[in-house]
Amino acid sequence: MSKEVVFARQPILDREERLFGYELLFRGEKQQLTDRGATSLVLTGFLFSNFMAVLHRKLGFINIDETLLVSGTIESLPKEYFVIEVLEKVEISRVAHILEKHKKAGFQIALDDFVANWNAFDKYKKFFSLFDIVKFDALHEDLDEDALEKIVISLKKNGIKLLAEKIETKEQYDRFKELGFDYFQGYYFMKPQIARQKIVMPSKNEILKIWSMSEDEFEEIVEALKKSPELSFNILKLINSSYFNLQKEVASISQAVAYLGIKNLKKWLLLMFFAHEGGDFDTNPWVAVAVSRATFLNNIASRLELDSDKAYLVGMLSVLTEVLGEKEEILAEFPSLDEEIHKAIVAHETPYGLLLRIAQKLERGEFEKINNLVEDLEVKPEEIAKSYSSSLF
Repeated sequence: MSKEVVFARQPILDREERLFGYELLFRGEKQQLTDRGATSLVLTGFLFSNFMAVLHRKLGFINIDETLLVSGTIESLPKEYFVIEVLEKVEISRVAHILEKHKKAGFQIALDDFVANWNAFDKYKKFFSLFDIVKFDALHEDLDEDALEKIVISLKKNGIKLLAEKIETKEQYDRFKELGFDYFQGYYFMKPQIARQKIVMPSKNEILKIWSMSEDEFEEIVEALKKSPELSFNILKLINSSYFNLQKEVASISQAVAYLGIKNLKKWLLLMFFAHEGGDFDTNPWVAVAVSRATFLNNIASRLELDSDKAYLVGMLSVLTEVLGEKEEILAEFPSLDEEIHKAIVAHETPYGLLLRIAQKLERGEFEKINNLVEDLEVKPEEIAKSYSSSLF
């Protein structure tokens, strides 16, 4: 019997809110694998190619318990791509020699779920030299505000990078950034406020104009793209990227549009809303979320014999509204938007709205919460989760 693993990822951002890496969350298919077993399969290469594909040349943080540490399977990972994230339940004194060996081999090692109080500090004090990164639990009830600043100063003096996880509000983010934290992770970064001031919509009017053109207006679309240097640059950059892996460079807008096709061009035009001015697709975590969600909804809709194009747009536009905040205002800018798409995004109504809710749960690694949502669908929860894993961009 084959063994399956599903996984989700949570973006980790640096102080400039650029994508630094991902924490990867694994789960075995129901009744086949424990979470530890799922992680073991990844470490031994069972899903290695898929795993590498979703990292986008960024670091992958993997939760490791004591059993996996002593098993020796970590040695199969390329150290330049993965961070060993030691779970808080691990008794460090028993595995310190193993961590030291991995550190000398070039691995970065992170301590997970550190609670900022003196009891925790004293517990790990003699082991901090083993860690490159310490992840602070920003929501833990035992966090000692009085001790926090002193602990931060002590760790930073020793060259340890600090990551604040479970950031859910702007106040938390501002607080930990002011303290000097290097990296940040949490649900706050899936909310609109964080991106509102950073997102630039290049050639907005041109994008909407082209998006509203019909598929038989090829020449008109090409001419409209040519009149927008920024859009032309982005389309050519896209078509010549490693994503398409073309053997010969595409140098003309006409060739690019012909290769993409009008339908795919419109999908990719929506991504321009997510790109920072002068930035690229690798540094903006919202691009990966948008493409992954849209692809997942497209695939599941096809499986359920729903309109896959509608589902794709629900996925893409729903991320756009989450980034920019005002759902009705954003959706009003897209002419002739289908009513089912509108209801799905605004109120989670229609079958597409249900698929959107499922996608949002999976993005947070809440695998167990999709069971009730899929009761009326002719597809098993584990199939949904696997489809999501394969859709990660």
